[in-house]
Amino acid sequence: MGRNHTSKVAAGLDGANPVKRDRHPVWYPPLKLDGNGLKVMNSLTETLEDFAPRDGRVVRWYTCGPTVYDLSHMGHARAYLTFDIIRRIMEDYFGYSVLYQMNITDIDDKIIKRARVGKLLDDFKEGELHRSNVEKLVAFTAEAVAAAESNLAKRKAKLSEPIPEGANSRVKADHEEKMLELQLKESQLAETKEKIAAAKDDFAALFAAASGVNGDLLDERNGHTISDQQIFEDHARKYECAFFEDMQRLGIRDPDIVSRVTEYVPQVVEFVQKIIDNGFAYVGETSVFFDTEAYIRAGHDYPKLKPGGDRNTTEEEMAEGEGTLTKAVEGEKRSSNDFALWKFSKPGEPRWPSPWGAGRPGWHIECSVMASDVLGENMDIHSGGWDLKFPHHDNECAQSEACNLHNQWVNYFLHCGHLHIKGLKMSKSLKNFITIRQALDDLGVTPRTMRLLFLASPWYKPMNFSDQSLDEAKEKERVLRAFFGSVDIVLRADNWKATQGVNTYDRELLGKCIEAEAAVHAALQDNFDTVVALQQLMSLVAATNQYLLSGERPSATLVRKVGCYVTKMFRVFGVVEGSDDVGLQKQGSGDDETRFIEVMNALVRFRDEVRNAAKEQKAVAAFLPLCDKVRDEWLVDAGVRLEDNPAGPTAWKSDEPALLRKELAERRAQQEGDRKKKLTNQAETKRRLVEKWRQFVHPPSDFFRRQDEKKYTAYDDVTGLPTTTATGEEVSEKELKKLSKEQAKYAKSYDEFVSKGGVTWLQEQEAELASMVAELEDKK
Repeated sequence: MGRNHTSKVAAGLDGANPVKRDRHPVWYPPLKLDGNGLKVMNSLTETLEDFAPRDGRVVRWYTCGPTVYDLSHMGHARAYLTFDIIRRIMEDYFGYSVLYQMNITDIDDKIIKRARVGKLLDDFKEGELHRSNVEKLVAFTAEAVAAAESNLAKRKAKLSEPIPEGANSRVKADHEEKMLELQLKESQLAETKEKIAAAKDDFAALFAAASGVNGDLLDERNGHTISDQQIFEDHARKYECAFFEDMQRLGIRDPDIVSRVTEYVPQVVEFVQKIIDNGFAYVGETSVFFDTEAYIRAGHDYPKLKPGGDRNTTEEEMAEGEGTLTKAVEGEKRSSNDFALWKFSKPGEPRWPSPWGAGRPGWHIECSVMASDVLGENMDIHSGGWDLKFPHHDNECAQSEACNLHNQWVNYFLHCGHLHIKGLKMSKSLKNFITIRQALDDLGVTPRTMRLLFLASPWYKPMNFSDQSLDEAKEKERVLRAFFGSVDIVLRADNWKATQGVNTYDRELLGKCIEAEAAVHAALQDNFDTVVALQQLMSLVAATNQYLLSGERPSATLVRKVGCYVTKMFRVFGVVEGSDDVGLQKQGSGDDETRFIEVMNALVRFRDEVRNAAKEQKAVAAFLPLCDKVRDEWLVDAGVRLEDNPAGPTAWKSDEPALLRKELAERRAQQEGDRKKKLTNQAETKRRLVEKWRQFVHPPSDFFRRQDEKKYTAYDDVTGLPTTTATGEEVSEKELKKLSKEQAKYAKSYDEFVSKGGVTWLQEQEAELASMVAELEDKK
């Protein structure tokens, strides 16, 4: 097939009237808008563009899935939770029919290296080290640390080279970020060396501390010896499973279609062959490469996602796109911007057959093939993290348009901002990440808190993961729980006996509800502005709380309206689960719920009566602790929270048993901590008491005889006072007077000791101290 082709656009796009934004190639918008008034930030133009699907209400959406080589971290949660929120808004609020496809990258340099390292470390421990050879492990670790230091030194030298004159701001910003990353890696290596030093001759501790540096050196030397392809398959399946478990815990909707690269290799080969046939690829020594210059000469735009169309791919960008295991041979590429479509496998890498030689797909081609197979030659939305814009997504576009001979493969690119921690993008390669499981299990971040955290930040901008941002999200969750609990109390009452109509307070709340609905709608039309939408909803919640505190009778119908609207919107965002009209979770329904309410009302009345009677009959010690157990412990598994009110009856609210259990565990831990602290103080006081009175177990007549200093050799038989000094001299009258005073002072304390019970009492104190010490030891 010749190289000169007439490009085209898919049906439903306005090929006759392309949009041209400054510093961006042309963009072909949909022919028709759908009346929703939705605008989205389209990375193809870096402008808010009117959104409409190409085909009616159907939105064809492809999102880049995980490279499954390790556990997913909070940076991944930022992407997948963000797009889950946007997907829910499109489906549940704007009413689109979304076909959502996600890929699984299970062939990749990172997977290959991580799987090999795991295998090599196991073989190293079992084989060369025989699970115990510390001397050999120490020697190898020293080599590995030296190699790691050498690599960092080379990296530092390279980054220390001056930036070329005239470099744009992007290049300068990238360089600054790389310097920060280098500093982080230097500090991490220093920490590793400290752990290695602390491990000393402890084989298990040293092997664990040095596994990172040792794994790198083992792979460098022996990675080529790994030949069992099942090792890579098993590694990928393990972390793919973990990824979907994490997504389920976060409440992220499953994709409609999941596609694995390993299941698409034959289609990849066909796709690459078609690109070659169309004149846009060639076979090199290490790979089959995409011919960027031929592609541009044919009238295509490359790249599309770099402002100004900067075609010069930096060494860093090329390394990111091609992978750590892939190095092109000098002179084999027609242009430095050309990238691999098919990589010829080296020893130690998985391989599949192809007309050009055994190998594996390049990273970019994987998404092109899978998305084109499911969604066709054009899709409405393609999403991913900000760092995927170039080269990954640009190369995807080039491959797909070169294969299908279309001018526009993607209509709207959505790129979410990074999650930063201490100023740097959270990344596995930087080892500055917090896994999703650590956040949920160790940091106590609930899935609901995480959603509120991301809702409070613009989806397309970077955001910081910090204690402050987490605390703010947790406070919003607390406010929502209290709000829905208060609404529930109003709706449980027999409100038809109350005055109906509309008073001043009702009118004010109704006006705020109408205003909030309009503001939330406008915010979601404006590029899914969940920040403003969340602010409006929380303001409406605050206004409702004030309304309920006004002292006037609450309008149950109005409170229900507000509660239903707030619930509906938070259900759209994925914050609310279940199908209740009002609330964060489902409690029950129908007659069962009515009976549950009546039982709880009766229990709360009974408890209040018991508390009041206990106070009147002066039986507080007997009954109030039991009432506290009802509130703090016995209703936890039923999902009921009691809130005592000194000025009135106790209120009860439905809540999540898991949250109440967590609060109970925290209270018990706090109480146990307080008790341990109190016991520690009591033990210290008892220790001082014992040490004090141990000095007075002997009668005053033995006071001087038992002193260590041998100043005297003879004592009075009755009083015990010294009579002769060590030098044989008689004790003088003046000194005897002084010694009598010392003895009298001791005698006073001795008499007090005897009055307490003497030696028997002291033994009791020593036993109590021993019991306290033993109890403290048991609690460690």
